[in-house]
This record gives sequence, C-alpha cells and structure tokens, in this order.
Amino acid sequence: MFISSATETLYLKCMLMRIKEAINKILWSIEKKEEYFLVIVDRMSSSGYTYISFSHIRRVDNNYVYVCRDICSNDLNDFETVIPIHRVVRIERKDGIIVWSRR
Repeated sequence: MFISSATETLYLKCMLMRIKEAINKILWSIEKKEEYFLVIVDRMSSSGYTYISFSHIRRVDNNYVYVCRDICSNDLNDFETVIPIHRVVRIERKDGIIVWSRR
C-alpha cells in the first residue's frame, strides 16, 4: 500500500498530538472526512468497539466529542450524542491505517 509523504507527515504529527488536537486536525484540514473513523470503547457492542465516521463529528472540547445522532446537519437544534473523550481508543482511516492511537 502506497502512502504519500504528505499523508505520512500528517500521521506522524497526529501520533504526537493529544486526542483533541488530532480530531480537530482531521475535522478542519482533511477534505474527505468520511474516510476517517473515531474508534471508541463501547461495552454494548459485541466487538467492544464502535466506529464513528468523522463526517458525523460536530466538534470536540477537552472532555467530550459531540456527534450528530442521525443525519448530520448544521442545524444547532439537531440532536447530539456526547461521548467522553477518554473512551476514544484510536483514529483509523477507511483502509485500516491507524492515524492516532492511545496505546
């Protein structure tokens, strides 16, 4: 699998960042957000993890990631799911490349 030097540089930078910074970097500087997934610990899932597309992530602060529940829109009255940031385990690309990992 070929990875461009610009993409590789982004991955190396993200690995050195805190999770909030890595999420913001992808949210605001990557055009194809749907190719990236936030992997969170989910005790209700059979695999123990849930994958959330970056196209559904609205914003992040120091404690939480805010995700739109259904169809993502810019309407501020739309419902959001709030995920504690400590549940984030890694950021993966669609092709399985790990962009950021907690462990």
